Amino acid sequence: MLCLASTLVPQWSNAKTLTLDEFVKLIPKWETPEGIHPTITGDNGHAYGLYQITQIMVEDYRRITGNQVAHVVAFDPVFSARIAQAVLEHYSRQILEAGYKPTTRHWLYIWNGGGGAWKRVHNPVNDQKQFNLERYTKRALIHINKYNEEKRRQSP
Repeated sequence: MLCLASTLVPQWSNAKTLTLDEFVKLIPKWETPEGIHPTITGDNGHAYGLYQITQIMVEDYRRITGNQVAHVVAFDPVFSARIAQAVLEHYSRQILEAGYKPTTRHWLYIWNGGGGAWKRVHNPVNDQKQFNLERYTKRALIHINKYNEEKRRQSP
């Protein structure tokens, strides 16, 4: 599965933003304070590790990959990145099948609002969940824009 995904990632990149690999590596930047220990919990103890992975995300990962893992694996930053990659690749395929090119905004909505939240990028709903997704996106874009600016400065 990861082999197939690696060949698809360039199609999912947005030239003005990030590849999926870059996005996954950046998630801890907006999820947790810099330098915090990987055993951090958030969301009243329901979100684990630097990626702030909830039990629901782990269940999604299990369903997608068939790997039966416990929620505590989310304290391992390397495994958390695998969870993020697998889940976001899965939903990126759904986005492609729906006729859209996956973007950073899609991934942010999925990461914060669950697998179906990407649909709100194209069909926003005037409710609290949409407000939360927009607020989360704004917070993450600070880090994403900073990363993109640094990347531009390093380019020849």
